[in-house]
Amino acid sequence: MKLFCLPYAGGSANLYAAWRRRFQAGITCVPIELAGRGIRRRLSFYEGMNEAAEDVIEQLMSHAADGEPYALFGHSMGGMIAYEAAHLVHERRLPPPQLVIFSGRPAPHVVRSDADIHGQPDAEFMKRIEEMGATSAELFADSQLRAIFLPVLRADFRLVETYEYIPRLPLPYPFLVVAGTTERWSEEELEGWRLHTSAACRVMRLEGGHFYWNGNPEPITSLLMEELQQLRLHANIGWEGG
Repeated sequence: MKLFCLPYAGGSANLYAAWRRRFQAGITCVPIELAGRGIRRRLSFYEGMNEAAEDVIEQLMSHAADGEPYALFGHSMGGMIAYEAAHLVHERRLPPPQLVIFSGRPAPHVVRSDADIHGQPDAEFMKRIEEMGATSAELFADSQLRAIFLPVLRADFRLVETYEYIPRLPLPYPFLVVAGTTERWSEEELEGWRLHTSAACRVMRLEGGHFYWNGNPEPITSLLMEELQQLRLHANIGWEGG
């Protein structure tokens, strides 16, 4: 069983480096690198969510060519990309995920209440990013690091803020929805994911805020390990998500 992981805004595949050591017994963590960062930093940033989903699908299918079952995990922006990618998988009748995990992200039909910030001047943009807790002031204080990460953050926030939800039939894949206990998203906004699958959907809270797994990934990796082991060992029985 492979677990493909998509990062949040401003993040890269390196976010999940520590996860690789935490999975065992047939579960392999495969971080997906998005365009414009890491080893793919020379590639242009995505112009829209569909382009991001297309790129992710290409990477998924290259890794899944061996026929091994897989699951898809996305945190925040990564969850939005995962949702669109899952629809492409279904529409094109590609090998389906055994489970899709949406972390720190409300259902896609939930209307954004935040003002757009991706087009604001650097000083105001960085201030808003720091207020969200998405990064530290030390990162922006370093001119070299700022030159690397600021364009990535701005491009990712543009991707999120220009996303337009398109109503479609529910996906036939089971969902697991995870958020922090002090996350801003309400129960109603998280439970809304049930409208987007015709299979099982489970909603859970783990201790912490929006970035609940930063600094201590053990609760989420243990949860995912348990869920994926059940899928791997009892594939013929089916996943019981409640």
